[in-house]
Amino acid sequence: MHLAEFIEQKVDSLVDDWESFARTSIESARSLAPDELRDHARLLLVAVVADLKLGQGVGAKYDKSRGDLPRNSPQVTETAHAHARHRFTQNFSLCEMVSEYRALRASVIQGWTETGGPGIEGAVEEVVRFGETMDQGLTESITWYVKRVDESRSLLLGVLGHDMRTPLAAVAMSAQYLLQSETLDGQHMRAVARIIKSTGGLRIMVNDLLDFTQTSLGVSLPITVASTDVAEVGSEVVEELRALHPDRALDIRCTGDCVGLGDAARIGQMMSNLVSNAIHHGARDMPISVTVMGAADAIELRVHNGGQPIATDAVGTLFEPLSKSAKASEDRHLGSSGLGLGLYIAREIALAHGGSIEVESNEADGTTFIAKLPRTARIDKRQAQK
Repeated sequence: MHLAEFIEQKVDSLVDDWESFARTSIESARSLAPDELRDHARLLLVAVVADLKLGQGVGAKYDKSRGDLPRNSPQVTETAHAHARHRFTQNFSLCEMVSEYRALRASVIQGWTETGGPGIEGAVEEVVRFGETMDQGLTESITWYVKRVDESRSLLLGVLGHDMRTPLAAVAMSAQYLLQSETLDGQHMRAVARIIKSTGGLRIMVNDLLDFTQTSLGVSLPITVASTDVAEVGSEVVEELRALHPDRALDIRCTGDCVGLGDAARIGQMMSNLVSNAIHHGARDMPISVTVMGAADAIELRVHNGGQPIATDAVGTLFEPLSKSAKASEDRHLGSSGLGLGLYIAREIALAHGGSIEVESNEADGTTFIAKLPRTARIDKRQAQK
């Protein structure tokens, strides 16, 4: 008996075996009604049988062996997407959904082996084709599931960040009002100052979350281009961080024409992230220098700190989101969200302007982050497509 015929004839017993496995081994499956659990396995096997019965030329065999999804088996893709959608709404984990495919494959192969199916001519090719079709279904299900999880997470972060801004602004404004009041004594003034400081930290965290949510969906950070004096922006950032870190030496030097087209607020955010990073990781007894240089077609920003250089194996992941050590999380510095997004967002801002950021770090010279912004912002293609 050929494999497709075996599955077609034994589909009920195969689904019985599979259901027994699911009930005992998959936590999320135990509370499902029989039809909710069985129907998906049956539909998938029916789709696989339909695919196995289709003729397959040499080119299609080659494509399928390489993992390229065949165009002539849309039923498998459609069924796999539906299966992933249902399992997502039923709160299955990704691992639980994968185990369903594994168990179903094992039930089919074991049952067919017991009937002597592998002894027929062309059995090996049938098993290979069956495995490839199952892999197609698994790949399609995982792709749909992961995409939905990412979208849900991004939506949650976006809504959370957006809805937090209004109450945070209200708290900050109320605290500022109290701070200007003449009725508070010293102890109450200190309490209000702590409220203002805490809401400032939360505001930074919310902004970082919103920026990360947008860029994780493949969209560039939005920028509003206008004539911007980058030297002036840099001076304001340094002055603000000096107030936050009075024990650290911060110097800024500006040379050349530093006026160009860009988003002043975003450039200030990028510089603040870079300088805050230098404050956090640089040697406390060594100054941090900020340099803004205007060249013919670009404006270059340099932030330098002394101290231990960045480990060679860490340079490659330095600008990736959420890449921070546990120690860094415990020792969050002022002006940081503590989410490990500072350098990532700084790079995204540079990219949104059509620029770049790179880092040089060694024992002798310390660490320098170099951001280059075109004098006329070349909007990132992702921003243009938004």
